[in-house]
Amino acid sequence: MFKIIGADQKPYGPVAEDQLRQWISEGRADGRTLAQAEGSMDWKPLASFPEFAALFASMTPPPAAGQPPQPAWTPPAAKPDIPTYLPHAIIVTLCCCLPLGIPAIVYAAQVSSKLAAGDIAGARTASNNARTWFWIALVLGLVSQVIPLLLLASGFWGHSAPRWRM
Repeated sequence: MFKIIGADQKPYGPVAEDQLRQWISEGRADGRTLAQAEGSMDWKPLASFPEFAALFASMTPPPAAGQPPQPAWTPPAAKPDIPTYLPHAIIVTLCCCLPLGIPAIVYAAQVSSKLAAGDIAGARTASNNARTWFWIALVLGLVSQVIPLLLLASGFWGHSAPRWRM
């Protein structure tokens, strides 16, 4: 059993010898990949282990001292965390302003599909548009509900006109 240093410079393992042989044949590890045998404290290139030396005999030798080792495994690229604003858009549409909340929902729904397609720039644009429409709908929805309440509270609206007595 071995531990190896991955592309993210973190140790992984224990990994069986057969698994390492498979990774070498797939090109996921090479003679420069740092490994540590079970029970050992030293990290050294895979090509320096007798178990793997024959696999690397026809390949390039390990790098000279001072060169960075080849990672054994490259983790998949993480997708950026781009907010969708979908819950915000739904709430503002239902509670504040239906006409202006609809574009917020449309743009918010586009974020996930664009991320899945790999369109990071498009996902960011859709996210920014969803956020903009959310704030427009929220502010205008609140203003349209607060003004009538203020007018009602002030007595300006809701009272009938004074009647003249004769």
